[in-house]
Amino acid sequence: MEKAKSMPPSVKTFAVEGVIGAGKTELCTLLAQRFDARLVLEEAEENPFLSKFYKNRARYAFQTQLWFLVSRYKQFSEALFQQDLFHEITITDYLFAKDRIFAGVNLDENEYSLYATVASILEKGVPRVDFVVYLQASTDALMKRIEKRGRPFEFNMDRHYIDQLNQAYNQFFFHYTASPLLIINTANIDFVNNNDEREEVIDQIVDVKPGANFYQPLGAAEYLKILKKTKKESPGPGGETVPAAMD
Repeated sequence: MEKAKSMPPSVKTFAVEGVIGAGKTELCTLLAQRFDARLVLEEAEENPFLSKFYKNRARYAFQTQLWFLVSRYKQFSEALFQQDLFHEITITDYLFAKDRIFAGVNLDENEYSLYATVASILEKGVPRVDFVVYLQASTDALMKRIEKRGRPFEFNMDRHYIDQLNQAYNQFFFHYTASPLLIINTANIDFVNNNDEREEVIDQIVDVKPGANFYQPLGAAEYLKILKKTKKESPGPGGETVPAAMD
């Protein structure tokens, strides 16, 4: 009988990160169910400025960002400081440091200067997580996922904005050293609907190692392409390549 997968004892808190549409909440929910973990989800839709921000980013960026900063600080610090007698692990779908990523993209120089003053004070009281999973995706893939989930305040999302965020996220995690990091390229996988691909992702997560780790999953669709090509180019009796019989 196969031994149940479990997180290393050193991991009590971990975050799943990624740009809007990367699949953070879906993966967190799956992992929380698998590991019987406490689930902490960002309260993004409660931000009263968010829908206005997407309609006029320049006008509402500072109010939106400041609300997120305070909300994330309160929720994140309380969730990670408070002990939970019923769950050994806490999983969250955001990293507190993400707030500066968004601020760097959304705020002008003067706004960012004021924001950074407040943020630097709050950051001192925020505990670090033990492990981070970064779900990486192309801008095109993110846009398709955003459109597919159909959230009202994300209607007609600006592709240039998502591309800016995507670049900022990649830059941030390229330099990330605060905890073990697993970067998963999600281009060819569907861990929500495909059980085999979900298990592959979980295998990588429970096998967490120090430093930065990269996982480039093949994905079911890509695997079938390669398998089909291999069948068509199977070697003959003498080692020569011959076409495989048509199905």
